[in-house]
Amino acid sequence: MSRSRKSLSLIVPVYNECGLVEKAIRECIDGLEKSFEDFELILIDDGSSDGTGDALGSFAKAEPERVILLRNNINLNVGVSVQRGMAIASKDFIVHDAIDFPLAVSDMSRLVEEMDDCDVLVIERETYASYTPWRWVTSKINRLLLRLLYGVSDIRDMNFTQFYRRQCLKRIMPLAKSPAFTTPEMIIRARRSGMRVKAVTVPYMPRTSGSGAFGRPHDILWTMYDMFRYRIRA
Repeated sequence: MSRSRKSLSLIVPVYNECGLVEKAIRECIDGLEKSFEDFELILIDDGSSDGTGDALGSFAKAEPERVILLRNNINLNVGVSVQRGMAIASKDFIVHDAIDFPLAVSDMSRLVEEMDDCDVLVIERETYASYTPWRWVTSKINRLLLRLLYGVSDIRDMNFTQFYRRQCLKRIMPLAKSPAFTTPEMIIRARRSGMRVKAVTVPYMPRTSGSGAFGRPHDILWTMYDMFRYRIRA
């Protein structure tokens, strides 16, 4: 398979993933090399305390032209971290992913080609494997609120990941800093600005080790605050 000529910035926030990070990043760089002629990997150490930051630093030192490392002095969450990565991304197309790569790197070159007729490409999961009952409940409530507050019914997965044209980002950067309303607000802003937004469905790669951090009561309340604040302002 030939490599994509579209340039890609991949943003990956990481928090306390010492047991996973070295293998995951090595495989990520290999996959990007096979898929893209031009890319950058933006890693954000989100205040890790388990040695994750040292491992990320080693990759950034070994690949200074292709790997960029940002550090949060404290744990700020994925919403803030993704926005920090977007602020410095330099390639034409931008995507974010988690360190366990639920969106497979091998799918990214195919998906970025879908950007020919859109400005924001929303990636929707085929299934929600490995979701706990609590995650199911909070996810259902989140979607219900998005539908009631913003009338979003045709896009069912606004909290997974998306591809963006870099030239469009400044117009849709969100007020939200919470983990579960940062990207929904960007998608809503894009649609209200007249940008071309498209959704595609992909296989979901569930975690095989560790656990995600979504669904904490603090994050839920923070997300609801951001939802209602933007609704009032909009």
